[in-house]
Amino acid sequence: MLNESISDVSLNDEVSFVISKWQQRFKSVDRVELSLIRKADKFTRKHFHECVGNAEVAKNHSAGFSYETLNEEMTYVYFQILQPLQKYFTNVDDTSSIIATVQQDGSLDSSIHADLTIVIPNKKEWISYVALKYRKLTKFAEYIQSMHYEVVNHKIRRIKISMLLDMSFNMVKHMKECTENEQFFNNWISSCHVIENYTKEHTSNIYVDIKDNNMHIQYKSMKVKYSQIVEL
Repeated sequence: MLNESISDVSLNDEVSFVISKWQQRFKSVDRVELSLIRKADKFTRKHFHECVGNAEVAKNHSAGFSYETLNEEMTYVYFQILQPLQKYFTNVDDTSSIIATVQQDGSLDSSIHADLTIVIPNKKEWISYVALKYRKLTKFAEYIQSMHYEVVNHKIRRIKISMLLDMSFNMVKHMKECTENEQFFNNWISSCHVIENYTKEHTSNIYVDIKDNNMHIQYKSMKVKYSQIVEL
């Protein structure tokens, strides 16, 4: 695996920079991840982002593999999905990511995994913070597959929300045309209260699987494995 990062905000073509680094090391790759991490300058408080790329070398190299094709398709997904996800949904220290499988010719598989990792600020009441800052994510309720809650010292510190999108998905268009899903939001916050009660006594991470219109909350402790379903 090769990891490349950029923090130079004046660099215009982040995708090409990252892919050029992969090309220098690998003949071909079969899995790629590109992330944008929102930051704030400590003096001016002006926001910028760091770009981080991860790639896994292909187990079986194909002579037909094209980095030019990979660059074109990654650039397309960057502007269709990753950049809008970062622009509309992230706050300081949050990360937006896209993960894709690469075909033998360098093109991307049509299914794109998009993740949003929320960082809960210190001294913030996390459920109120989520309700206030991330309500508009419910516009994408039908695409959200899971949520992962990271517990540190009996407190939720990070939440990773995972979506599965088609490569042709236009996030800006969807944002403009779709409305917030009130039912999903209410059940999300209800599940957060269930999780909050659990963290008072336990410190293991919590996974929420969303399928068949149900929210499955799963967590383990040394003594008990617990599962609860919240109807959507």
